[in-house]
Amino acid sequence: MSKLSYIQGDLFSAPDNSILVHACNTLGSWGGGIAIAFRENYPTQFQLYKAHCKAHGQELVGTCLLIPGDKHDIACLFTSRAYGRRKDTPAEILAATRTAVKDLQDKNTTNKALHACRFNSGKFAVPWNDTEAVLKPEQAAHIPQTVGTRN
Repeated sequence: MSKLSYIQGDLFSAPDNSILVHACNTLGSWGGGIAIAFRENYPTQFQLYKAHCKAHGQELVGTCLLIPGDKHDIACLFTSRAYGRRKDTPAEILAATRTAVKDLQDKNTTNKALHACRFNSGKFAVPWNDTEAVLKPEQAAHIPQTVGTRN
């Protein structure tokens, strides 16, 4: 990724033909936080994500599922095995983030722009500064990434 850019706005208004990135569990649930909005806005991609989780389960941690879409592709970074009280530890989530982002870079063969929320910082409760620190060394791929903020 190239330098992270921060903008205030709606993630789902990102330019067409870009990739929307969010952190996911391996249980096939988009049931909390921004994942609910992903499920509502991209029901077909949700069904593909859910089937992928059912087929592969916990082996998905540290990988990325890149789901093509008409307007946006969806990048599911598998950063935790579960959610809620059973979510992985912050250290495990950050380690999985590192490898999942690398997997996304490898799968983004056309260098589409990436647009993300401050993933891991919501329902997975990992401070954004910690995730951001994991992303900075990965910036060598020169893929623009925009991180949306609400404030």
